[in-house]
Amino acid sequence: MTACKLLRAALLAVLLALPATVGAQQPGFYVSFSGESSKSSQPITNVYALSASGKTLSTTVLDTSQTYQELRGMVFGPDGKLYVCQAQKSHSAILQFSATTSSGGYTRSFLGQYATPQSSSGLVHPYQPAFGSDGNLYVTSQDTNVATAFLGPASSQPGQAMPNSPFLQKSYPSGTFNPGTFVPAHSAGKGGVPNVTYVPTSQGGLTFITSGSSTHSVRGLAFDNAGHLFVADEGKNRIGVYDATSGAFLGAITQSSNQSINDPVALYFNAANSTLYLGSPGNQRLFTYDVTNVAKGNFKANVLIHDSKLDKLSGITLDAGGNIYTCSRKNNKIYKWSPKGDSSSDFAGPFSDNPEQIIAVANVGG
Repeated sequence: MTACKLLRAALLAVLLALPATVGAQQPGFYVSFSGESSKSSQPITNVYALSASGKTLSTTVLDTSQTYQELRGMVFGPDGKLYVCQAQKSHSAILQFSATTSSGGYTRSFLGQYATPQSSSGLVHPYQPAFGSDGNLYVTSQDTNVATAFLGPASSQPGQAMPNSPFLQKSYPSGTFNPGTFVPAHSAGKGGVPNVTYVPTSQGGLTFITSGSSTHSVRGLAFDNAGHLFVADEGKNRIGVYDATSGAFLGAITQSSNQSINDPVALYFNAANSTLYLGSPGNQRLFTYDVTNVAKGNFKANVLIHDSKLDKLSGITLDAGGNIYTCSRKNNKIYKWSPKGDSSSDFAGPFSDNPEQIIAVANVGG
């Protein structure tokens, strides 16, 4: 064999030995979809990986050995693993996936159900997960209309319900609540919801209302870096603000100087500018709120964007450059907005199903 052939053979051997992830384009975002056959002839029941420019890199972020039912919010845990809400009522669960990927660098292995209604009867139709600074997992559930706290992955009993919030233990020592209730309900209306003690809205209880065929209940939640928890109380058209340790109600964000929040769903906190981004699809607006104002007792928001593209707004995220990404359930697209919200472009889609949530995976846009 000539020296040239020997060199080619050696190079081929090296290439064959490389892992499949080498050379794969790294995803910038993950997107979940409605997955409801009643709303789409082609429901999407997995999570998509998108590049930093909006190109679909993979349609199977989640292990294909499992079947998924109506995926919603997603979050990376302090352990680097991915946690996903499975919302379909009879399959309600928080699903856990590996911190590393396989299959060309995109698919995450299914590790199991992290939390279920057996962990807490409050977990019914879960919508949004978020980890607090304490390392524990907090989840909103639409049908029970509460936010529930579960022990984090570093605990000796990960996924088990925590004690009810210190506020509830102190203020309602004889009250009946779903295990792990951190933010309670003022009202809940779905069939099969356990009987609980309802808490007044003046103490942060969440409102459940029915309008025609639609129901309005708790949706997004987000922690800031100053000890506060924000919860989208869609039925009350407000964002409840709570002490992230005690669960005590501190106040509510309801409007800017001249515009009210309407049907709030998505929340996103950006630590870089201490700003909470609030989706208000009921009036096609995106509000912002400076979280340093909580300490001043000022709960007035600002309107950043007013645009028809925000009709049926669902998920919100930002990239490292401050660009804003919003999901639209109206036309199944994702839009990209400048940091000041004064310009926008189509980023991804249209998809065959409603995009629900979007999270940034890599440090894109910087």
